[in-house]
Amino acid sequence: MKCRLRSERGVGMVELLTVLPMLAIVLLGIYALSDVGAKSQRQTNSRTATLQRGQNGMERLTREMRQATEFTPVSSQVLDATTYVRPADGSVSILRRVRYECDSGSCRRWEGPAGGALDTGPETIINGLQNADVFFFAPDSVNPTFVSMKIEVTVIGASNPIVLDGGFELRNLDA
Repeated sequence: MKCRLRSERGVGMVELLTVLPMLAIVLLGIYALSDVGAKSQRQTNSRTATLQRGQNGMERLTREMRQATEFTPVSSQVLDATTYVRPADGSVSILRRVRYECDSGSCRRWEGPAGGALDTGPETIINGLQNADVFFFAPDSVNPTFVSMKIEVTVIGASNPIVLDGGFELRNLDA
């Protein structure tokens, strides 16, 4: 019995000192992979949120300007129009004056009565705007029938911006 107990010995010091550094290297590798994955997920979430906000703002602008009955292309950064706007309560759309200004790092929206002063706003619809010229008019800037848009939006934690392209036809203008 004593012979048998002597043969059942534990882990030796040399074995322990060999295994512990290897275990530490494996655990550090797992931690590094986990950290890279978490950082990548944060960047993806930031990019997705920025893209979604940009698309929503661009969709709103496009929807309102497409319904314009009067349209004034002020510059490549400013649009002013009389258009149909759906009230916040969801009732029937009403004719309102709407102005979009895309400069100084954001696109902002003002609203007022048709033919009157802008009494509501500014409401920021797109943040992190990088490019100076946003609106481009066809066939010309005097009597446009189509407006194209290009918006470059900064993404926090990323080196390159999100670029959104779009446009709308001015189909309801009074002749």
